[in-house]
Amino acid sequence: MADPRVTGLRGIELAVFDLAASAAFYKTCWALELVGQSGDRAFLRAAGAEHHVLTLHQRPRAGVVRVNFAAPDRASVDALHAKAQALGATTHAPQALMKEEGGGYGFEIVTPEGQLLRVSSDVALHADVDPDTARPTKVNHVVLNAADMDLQMKFFCDMLGFKFSDCNGHMNFIRCSANHHSIALAKSDGPSLNHVAFEMEDIDGLMRGVGRMRLAEHELGWGVGRHAGPGRNVFSYFVDPNGFAIEYTTDVDQVDDSYVSRSGEYWANLPLRPCAWAGAKMMATPRMREAMGGKLIAAANAALAQSCDDAISNKMAG
Repeated sequence: MADPRVTGLRGIELAVFDLAASAAFYKTCWALELVGQSGDRAFLRAAGAEHHVLTLHQRPRAGVVRVNFAAPDRASVDALHAKAQALGATTHAPQALMKEEGGGYGFEIVTPEGQLLRVSSDVALHADVDPDTARPTKVNHVVLNAADMDLQMKFFCDMLGFKFSDCNGHMNFIRCSANHHSIALAKSDGPSLNHVAFEMEDIDGLMRGVGRMRLAEHELGWGVGRHAGPGRNVFSYFVDPNGFAIEYTTDVDQVDDSYVSRSGEYWANLPLRPCAWAGAKMMATPRMREAMGGKLIAAANAALAQSCDDAISNKMAG
């Protein structure tokens, strides 16, 4: 196969502190649907056909477990794995995937900054698609914080066939489909999750989703607005119970090979930033900025580790 590449973003897997509470939040407030649970894992689908878009893992520490991508078929999976091996990536042989995960065939690969990715094909799809536009239809994009975003971008492009879309000066936007970006890489001190964006059918559906979250007393951390920068999508950001930044988005630019990439200087000179509707009057809250920087998760993990140390010390003292 001359030029194997991934063809889409399937979803993301997150480690959470309380599996039951996190699953309840994503079911009741975020409007995903539980499609299976196996031990310390819960699988949740969106309104679209993808078997699941979010896997929650019960873990002592919160963080990103894995980001999942689609390949067209088994031959593409094998070809991508062979390319990754030839380029010296950390990976393992493709294999059959577990039934509770939708089955299929795939392999895992590790980025230069240590994030785990999976590429798979032939995963089971749902025959039913929910027409309720207030529910997310899929995961639209994942933004990863990176100490070296250029190195990370090179990895995604060389190993998995991503294409460069834009750079706004502090983020690289790359794509594996017509969607302007499936992955973005944000400059940071180290690897963590910046945010994960769930696609809504249209602006009315997005507003209904925002309304559901606000009625459940969840603070809107940024939005509702439209990005003046790359992708130009409508956005609304919240923080989940674990400290992850999550987004409802819609109307993301769809592009093809004729798309002209822009530099940070171009985006910086646009008249309204960061919101095309309200400029600098539409800014993220301090808590949202901390969540996007991975600081909320880091603080929660540190606090949990401290409480565990205290418990051990108290037990030993007793």
